[in-house]
This record gives sequence, C-alpha cells and structure tokens, in this order.
Amino acid sequence: MNTRLTPGLRALWLAGVVAAASMGTASAAPAVAPDAGAATVVATTAAVDAAPEVDLRVVYDSRTVGSDGVRRETHYVNRVYRRKGSVWTERELPANVRESASHGHDHGHGPQAGHAHDEAQGAPLRVTRRPDGGELVEVVLARTRRVIEVDRAHHGNVGYGGSWDGVYWLIAPASLRKMDKVGTATAGVQRYRLDQGERTLRVDWDVAGQYPRRIERSDAHGTSRDVVTATRVAGPLAAPWKASESFDRGDYSDLLD
Repeated sequence: MNTRLTPGLRALWLAGVVAAASMGTASAAPAVAPDAGAATVVATTAAVDAAPEVDLRVVYDSRTVGSDGVRRETHYVNRVYRRKGSVWTERELPANVRESASHGHDHGHGPQAGHAHDEAQGAPLRVTRRPDGGELVEVVLARTRRVIEVDRAHHGNVGYGGSWDGVYWLIAPASLRKMDKVGTATAGVQRYRLDQGERTLRVDWDVAGQYPRRIERSDAHGTSRDVVTATRVAGPLAAPWKASESFDRGDYSDLLD
C-alpha cells in the first residue's frame, strides 16, 4: 500500500517509529537507549511544531446502562486552545451555573468544599511541553488570582490524565496507525475504525487541522456509548491565558493546607 503522509503526520509517524525502535533495542543495546530517547523527543517536537494552532469547542457525551437497568448520562463542554508546545483547556459552564456563581453560590461538595483545592477542580488547565519531553502542568485559579504548578503525583486531581498526545491532539496519533482507514479522505476528513471484540472505535480525523472532529466508542449491546465532537472556533485565535500573567504563583502543596 502506497500511503502519502502530510508533513505533520509524517512527523507523528516518525515519532512512533523512533519510539518503537528504542523499545525494541533497549534490552539488547542499553548504550543506545539514551540517543534513541533523545531522538524520540526530537521527533515528537517536530510533530508538535507541525500541528496547526487551533481553537476548539469540544463536546463530551457519555451514556451507560448498568446491570441494574439504570441509565447514566454525562455531558460537558471544554474550550481547547492549542498553541505550539502548549494547550489551554477550560470548562464552558452552562448559563445557570455562571449565574449562580455570580451570586456567590459555592457548588463544591464534601467536607473540604470551598477550599482552594476544591476550586482547582474544573479550573482552567495549561499543559506545556518542556524541551526534554516532560510536561509542565498548571491550574489557574481566577478567584484567588493564582497559577498553581501541579506535580506529577497530583495531575489526576486537576484533570490531567498524563498523556501529552491525548491533550494536544485529543487522541494519541499513534492510535490511528493501529486502526483501519475507511475509504479515502473526503472533504478533508479521514475516517478510521477499530473493532476490538464487542467494542468499536470510530474516528473522523481532520487531516489539515490535525484533530479529531469526532470520536465515538460504543459496544455491540448498546449499553455504553461515548462521543467526543470537536468544532473549530471561528475568528482570530484567542489568548485566554493573558489575564493570568499577573497572577501570583505557587505549587500544589499550597492547596493542601
């Protein structure tokens, strides 16, 4: 099969090839591993630099039906601002929640409700890729005018799952290489599909924008369905982080007092 790759996807493919090579040679030739690791960082950096800067409105819908017959549904919306080497993600709150908050109502729950670490849940999150391939994770607390650097042990507490690819591209590009292409790209979108037992994953990938317009995971019995829909925001690129540049800085331990 003769497949032509765009510069961005070629960089992503190279990152995957280098990673696979480093995994395959690590035990046989440990002395080569550091160079291979450095090459992986370089290749991933090239892929990141090749990805266009985009502003996205991302809608998450999830529905499950438990063995008890209870149907559970979840819906929320994020604004995602992807820039070279960094991603800013913030929750788009419904109008009634914004109105309630403007009247001073606190929607935190539990014995620690109202504490700073409660404010960190759902707060804007900025993830920046370091030159060495690591990530700087920061949560922005607008109410207290602070930017908090979050150490790795607490990434999950602020909504970061630990996958740079997952936050930068919404789905790890490496996963696309494991999926079957459905036809050829149409109107700038390449469809992918992966069947694993009774579960199916479908992805509509925006080739030029390098983001998934739609991700759908479902099971054969209709008891589970997750859909992620990403729409490009029209207009000039926004800079929501500007307001936080004058905020005080701290680390996550400050929230545990």
